Amino acid sequence: MEEAPKNFLANRFFFSKGQRASDEYDQYWIRYKPMRVLKKRFKTEPHTRTVAALVLLALVMLFSSLFGPLAGLAAACAFLGGFLFFRLRLLLFPTHIALTEDGITFHWLRSWFNFQSCLLPWSSLSHVNLTTAKFFKHTEARVEFNIVSVGMPFSQKLPFLLLTPALAKGWLFDRSKIILPLDGLASSDDRKRLQFGFQRFLPTYRVDPKVSDELQLSLKVESYTDLWLGALSMNRSRLRTDTLPTGTLVNHGRYEVLFPIGSGGQAVVYSAIQREMSLDRPVVLKEFVLPSYAGVKVRKRVLANIQSESKILQDLEHPNIVKLLDFFVEDERAYLVLEQIKGLTLKQQVEQDGPFKEVDALSFALQMTAILSFLHNRKPQVVHRDFTPDNLMVAHGDILKLIDFNVAQHLEAMSTHTVVGKHSYIPPEQFRGETAPQSDIYAMGATLFFILTGTDPEPISVSRVKSVRGDVSDEIDAIVAKATATDSAYRYANCEEIKRELEALRKQRYGH
Repeated sequence: MEEAPKNFLANRFFFSKGQRASDEYDQYWIRYKPMRVLKKRFKTEPHTRTVAALVLLALVMLFSSLFGPLAGLAAACAFLGGFLFFRLRLLLFPTHIALTEDGITFHWLRSWFNFQSCLLPWSSLSHVNLTTAKFFKHTEARVEFNIVSVGMPFSQKLPFLLLTPALAKGWLFDRSKIILPLDGLASSDDRKRLQFGFQRFLPTYRVDPKVSDELQLSLKVESYTDLWLGALSMNRSRLRTDTLPTGTLVNHGRYEVLFPIGSGGQAVVYSAIQREMSLDRPVVLKEFVLPSYAGVKVRKRVLANIQSESKILQDLEHPNIVKLLDFFVEDERAYLVLEQIKGLTLKQQVEQDGPFKEVDALSFALQMTAILSFLHNRKPQVVHRDFTPDNLMVAHGDILKLIDFNVAQHLEAMSTHTVVGKHSYIPPEQFRGETAPQSDIYAMGATLFFILTGTDPEPISVSRVKSVRGDVSDEIDAIVAKATATDSAYRYANCEEIKRELEALRKQRYGH
């Protein structure tokens, strides 16, 4: 029977060294596929081929009209030659990366070609870190191997010079880099091998913790839906049917439940402790329960929604947004593990201490604009839809944190045309299922009204702070009114507009 290409190439390599393909291949050999990287980069640009064809046609017509038909033909040949060169250059990319006791080697194992780079010993690796790069609308995570290449002969540097700038940088100097886009790893198993290799061969201090977090989280995101569907297909009864009691251990004892914080929609939220490696770190568990007797379509839709929430949270790196630390599946339930923020929500703080002073409200309002600007400028754009005093917490140092990001509920609302959010904070267009970034601006204006007055605004109406509280400035009253205009045409177009007016008011009245 003919062997699969992967096994054939691996066995051929080991036999050529007088060895055989062993467990070392399964654990520490990483397969790399450059076409996966390109597909990810151009996935968000579906008309790339059409654009390329139009550019080619425009070049041919331009050169033909200026210099004659032969020039047009030459331009077409040059364009196609460049494209062919780009495709052939992919053959320069390695097919495998080996992490061994001695160091790292890059391998070209093709049916017609067998080559490997020089050994890069672990002692030459100063550190491994995580970076990101943006291509069109796609943000790409990359692992960077920082190599001290002083004294390395030019012949050994040559393979990496040929990969510059796609996979290498700085190889004409003594501080060199190998750049590995994680999209190019062939499978989740290859992510595991890379992580195992780092853990076995490198001291902890040389590997940026973000690298392990990214590898682990990306791995879980890829396999998350399959894991849960697999668990559900076994038709087992749930071990627990109610909310989790205090002291319950989940995820093999890693997390201990303390008490429920709240519930609503599809999720129950618990305060918990991470019991791992003497961490004892306080966390929040957000538990999703899938109905045992739901149909397959319902299960798949809910699973897709929760997976979308985890992916969005994974990418939301912002000081004013709660961080996703982990997620797992257990007992037909899914859990997101979030950082726990100590403090009170804006709603709790107003209920406890009364309405805010205007200067304090301005400070929090500017933090709100920072959060919403970050979300609205994402690619693809993120609209929160439930930006309220309940979902904003005041942490240590008066840092405002967005603590709830119920994407599962929001996506469900989009597909079923139901309304998400609290009625006093929802603009008219959101009731019609026509949400936009300006819908969040309305919710922000309504939140400002609440923290200045201590009362929820009237639903679907322009909020006037001075109608409730006479000691605030005319300017803040006008800002809240414009933010909560029922017609979005009269509302702030974006967060930058409201930010400018808030900053001008704070400087004018309070000098900073």
